[in-house]
Amino acid sequence: MEGCWMVVRSDRGNVLDWRKSSISGASGECVEVAPWRALVLVRDSRAPERGEMELSRERWHGLLTCIRAGRCDVLPRLR
Repeated sequence: MEGCWMVVRSDRGNVLDWRKSSISGASGECVEVAPWRALVLVRDSRAPERGEMELSRERWHGLLTCIRAGRCDVLPRLR
């Protein structure tokens, strides 16, 4: 995906303001997001050590628009 990169390790984690949706509830199955410079970083809230995805702000807004409109496919959960 153009404008999207996966970063396996990051030294930015301790200085970022990671936010998680309050709708995730007790299950914890959610992603966390943090603005960083001209990017939006996204990571798995249950496994932040696995890395983060970097999205341009334009791509982030496009993803949110797609999700809100119900146009994004949801993959079945892998066990």
